[in-house]
Amino acid sequence: MTESERNENAVSTGRKSSGDALHPSFSVTPGDSLPPTMIDYLRRHPEGFDETPFSPVDSLALSALAYLDFDKYPYGDIHAGEYTPLVDIVRFTDLDSMLSGGWIRASRDLPVFLDALLRCHRFADLSVGYYINENAVALEKQFCACTFRFDGGRSFYVAFRGTDGTFAGWKEDFNLSYRKIIPSQRSAERYLSGVLSALPQTSRVFVGGHSKGGNLAEFAAATVDEANYRRIERIFNHDGPSYLNAPSPRIYEPGFKEKLRKTVPESSIFGMILEHRDDYAVVQSDATGIFQHNPFTWLVDDADFLYQDGLNASAALFDETLDRWLKSCTPEQREIFIDTFYELVVSTDANTWQEFQEGGLLGNVAGLLRDGRNLDAETKEIIAHTMRNLRTVANATVRERLRNFVARMRSGASGSSGK
Repeated sequence: MTESERNENAVSTGRKSSGDALHPSFSVTPGDSLPPTMIDYLRRHPEGFDETPFSPVDSLALSALAYLDFDKYPYGDIHAGEYTPLVDIVRFTDLDSMLSGGWIRASRDLPVFLDALLRCHRFADLSVGYYINENAVALEKQFCACTFRFDGGRSFYVAFRGTDGTFAGWKEDFNLSYRKIIPSQRSAERYLSGVLSALPQTSRVFVGGHSKGGNLAEFAAATVDEANYRRIERIFNHDGPSYLNAPSPRIYEPGFKEKLRKTVPESSIFGMILEHRDDYAVVQSDATGIFQHNPFTWLVDDADFLYQDGLNASAALFDETLDRWLKSCTPEQREIFIDTFYELVVSTDANTWQEFQEGGLLGNVAGLLRDGRNLDAETKEIIAHTMRNLRTVANATVRERLRNFVARMRSGASGSSGK
């Protein structure tokens, strides 16, 4: 690649070009990012895990890797316990074929991330096994998991994939707002139990995931039998939603809280859904708003994330509004609202959200509204009631925050004048 091509690529990715050569499997030049992200972490930490212990950044890297469709690997059995080196998978598999219709296809950081991971001596022996990928539209289920082996075969990371681009995957996420348990959570529990029974008893075991994958990791660890649970060293939930009801009393035990590392970006939306606890850490990001859900935007400070004390004001406002809105609707109203919108979406010719948008997002939404006129009166009234509640709750939340802000300002002014 010429210097001019490197500069052009640097502009398209928004990052400075380092000029380093890429792994032969890629055609994009890596770039240095300021401030540093997990890509920089992989470049700057080649040392082993005895020197720098497994960290939340390592967990996020493996959680992001779980979005690849390893089924596309043409050689060997990626589903079996005979682990396949990651370098072989990337070398012999077309990268585009491993990208489903989810968000990761559009990430310009993906080739740079994979290159940094393949070059990182820390993960030189990283291999993949026990891969499973299930999509059942009728059950509204999207479940995918794999197990990574590394650190000379001494350590294993059980990774649960987050939501992909399928309608079933997104619908299952929405179902969390009114169902105590969703199908992929039960699959996660069974998968974790099965993998743990197959791993050596002396293994170090980490469990985690990004987005819904984080929710699945936490659920599985909370519900496996006690013997398997004791073998888990750490649980990582990276910006994954919480639960309508606690899946197990174990989730409130001090030992579980000590194992769990929940991280959310500063403007988190997904990770704060149904979250009622405060034992999460807030990570700074170089993106804004909803784009902070992308793990490649999370910032690091040496061997860990770059943290801050709490959520940004906009994220805190959204979290409070959503929580109040959910409480204002009965579970039955939430179910009807979500099911109706979902049925209208799947009535189109699209099979994924990407296809839905490619067909013209505004036109498709307008079509849904037209189709909605054919709904029965009771369903239309429930949808209208739900939307009215959302507007009312949002306005009330903003007004309350403004009142509190004014009260604090007056209190501060009063205190200053009294001196």
